[in-house]
Amino acid sequence: MGRIGTGIVVAAAALVTIAGCAGPAAAPDAPDGPLRIEPAWTSCRAAAPAPSGPALLGAGDSGTLPRLDDSFQPVAAVLCTVGPARRPDGGEDLAATERRADDVAALVAALRRPDEPLNGGICTTEAYLMPWIALLDAQGRWTRVRPPRDACGKVRVEVRDALQALRTTTVASRPVREIESSAAAAAGCRQQWADMVRVAGLGRTNGEPAVVPPGFDGPVPVRLCVYRVPADQQRTDKPAGEFVSGRVLGDGQWAGVRREIEAAGPAAPCAVPAAGFAVLHVGAGQIHVELDGCRRLLATAAGGGPTLRRASPALVKLLTAG
Repeated sequence: MGRIGTGIVVAAAALVTIAGCAGPAAAPDAPDGPLRIEPAWTSCRAAAPAPSGPALLGAGDSGTLPRLDDSFQPVAAVLCTVGPARRPDGGEDLAATERRADDVAALVAALRRPDEPLNGGICTTEAYLMPWIALLDAQGRWTRVRPPRDACGKVRVEVRDALQALRTTTVASRPVREIESSAAAAAGCRQQWADMVRVAGLGRTNGEPAVVPPGFDGPVPVRLCVYRVPADQQRTDKPAGEFVSGRVLGDGQWAGVRREIEAAGPAAPCAVPAAGFAVLHVGAGQIHVELDGCRRLLATAAGGGPTLRRASPALVKLLTAG
């Protein structure tokens, strides 16, 4: 058993930059009428099918549900969430998880609180999205309800606090899709990376000779990550590449790569999309190289800004060699 804690609450809450705004947040109207009470709980998989992306289950729909009234007496709650889960092999999945809480007195009391009158004053801009919650009664029936709103039209803090304090037991968890493969994790690369050469090529760069920024000389190793670009991504403004391979370059390999980068000539105008690209990482710094198509590289110029240069066949060979 564990506390719901920040893991689920953060997964269920999109916290945006806090700033003053004139007036309260918009409060959607809840429908009139009785609760919709279902005869028997089965599972999150049946009641709340998980999305394939990192969207929140039921995000935004709780405002359209009826309020909890005395016609239903909850004795338990089930929370259906979707979030990242690390696998034993080092990879990561987007996992759909069902958790149950049996001590729900504080949560029920918070859900029964009234809406506060909208104050018409200064409100902050953070948005709180309720997790997908089913309330169960002693007969096993279940329902979903709208939480009470505060003076800014947001979920009352008592509900947030009660959710944070819930102690839950995991009933089931299953992968929805892979976020990061074990191979990418072992290589220290991200599963997806944007083709930033393509992005830079759509704008303006200074075209000066490339220099290797300080830090690429160690002691942190230079990590090479190679990506392929699916056909449907290749002509987009920010193509998403999928991980192919990755490794740490030896000193001799890096010396050869560095020479080719700093000797690279100007990049000619070109609009041919790349089907693959490589990213050289050290700390927070990156150098991007197209492996086909226009075969350009995106690096740093002596003046400090980004520069596009022509990637030589020798550089491409060094980056694609086993």
